[in-house]
Amino acid sequence: MADRDEEYDESAETKVPEPAKKPDVAPDQMADLTHGKTSWREEAYMTLGIVYYGGHIAHWMWLQAQDQLFPLVQPYT
Repeated sequence: MADRDEEYDESAETKVPEPAKKPDVAPDQMADLTHGKTSWREEAYMTLGIVYYGGHIAHWMWLQAQDQLFPLVQPYT
């Protein structure tokens, strides 16, 4: 029993970790695997964003167009 206490086991310290498993496809090809399809959550998120911000953006664009066009039309009115 005394011999076992004196032995030092380095097996846990000297083990080489396994390399991480590489994906079968490159990251830039992962989008191609879905064939352009998006999840329903992503579609809902984009739709809600368009609905919420769409009116604000359209209004801002209308004001910008008026600011640009009004000086051009003013001499003819």
